[in-house]
Amino acid sequence: MHTETPRHFLFLLSSARTGGNTEQLARHAAQTLACPCDWLDLTTLALPDFCDPRPALPGPPSGVLAQVLDRMRAASDICFVAPVYWYSLPTPAKLLLDHWSGFLDQPGLEFPLWIRHKRLWLITTRADPDPSVATPSETMLRRTADWLGMSWGGALHGVADAPGEIVKDAAWQQAGAFFAELTCKTR
Repeated sequence: MHTETPRHFLFLLSSARTGGNTEQLARHAAQTLACPCDWLDLTTLALPDFCDPRPALPGPPSGVLAQVLDRMRAASDICFVAPVYWYSLPTPAKLLLDHWSGFLDQPGLEFPLWIRHKRLWLITTRADPDPSVATPSETMLRRTADWLGMSWGGALHGVADAPGEIVKDAAWQQAGAFFAELTCKTR
């Protein structure tokens, strides 16, 4: 017998523009979810710089980093909401991923054990209509999911530049079906 637990989405915002096209697209897609959704704006947090302590063991995460970690642990699904900046993720999103490296070696944290039970997603927008522009960001997160043993949920790509322009893009209509195959239970 499988025990079903409720799904819980954590949306990690990383745009320099509050309420920008990427966030609008993510919130539009999230409207279809009947699951709890937690929104965390990484740009408003004072995430510490990442410093690789190896070969020494890192100290336990504290402060805002511990809070982010707790919210990730509570989620079944983690969705990076990240516009394409210079063919990559915005700095706050990349910085958090850098910290994941330190979490892997943290005694007692068991990050590699619990993160593999999460599903990773990406919602992104870009100004350039060339679809290959978003490839590096999606590849980074897809390979992260693969390496950590996480499930890859998928990526929703929009094209928009000026504020509010996303509502005219095809991704706006696709957003309604992006999470459609999910139930709000996970086994």
